[in-house]
Amino acid sequence: DRVAALYEPLGAPIVRTDVASSEMIKLASNAFLATKISFINEIANVSEELGADVNEVARGMGLDERIGDKFLRAGIGYGGSCFPKDVSALKQLAGNSGYAFQLLTAVIEVNELQKRRTIGKLQKHVGSLVGKEIALLGVAFKPHTDDVREATSLVLAARLEGEGATVRVYDPVALANADGMLGGAHVAGSAPEALDGADA
Repeated sequence: DRVAALYEPLGAPIVRTDVASSEMIKLASNAFLATKISFINEIANVSEELGADVNEVARGMGLDERIGDKFLRAGIGYGGSCFPKDVSALKQLAGNSGYAFQLLTAVIEVNELQKRRTIGKLQKHVGSLVGKEIALLGVAFKPHTDDVREATSLVLAARLEGEGATVRVYDPVALANADGMLGGAHVAGSAPEALDGADA
């Protein structure tokens, strides 16, 4: 009753349920959104091979009210404080109960492969990354936040450096929180500074 009273002024629906169902609502919601992200990334990969424009595909899909246009932006995978943790937690909970949640196994695998695919695409376009200057625009796991928890950029920066590239990064909001987490990456003061002279 006290919690419901706190939310009452927001005018949002209030769901009263048992603890197990409440926890499952949270895990299932984030796992579904992560699935949607991994799905559109797979569609992007296939679209690229077939000459289709994934942005147009996502726009068309999003017009279907059953699907909607949220979380249909192809990219280098999901990160953040909730999606990786909640997807893994739900998979683990299912496993502990004896159920193999195969869809979530694929969602996690696609998300990891997407990061590797980005490195492969760079190598395809610029050759060996040894000595190359690579700019990363955006450090946070999503726009307009300073949250870098489980950010894909951190994995990407480390992998690029592992391939011998010099990494430059810029983020208008999150650089302070990423301090010390970007290895030897050069932190640029602006997007143009990060891009100036970069190979990719």
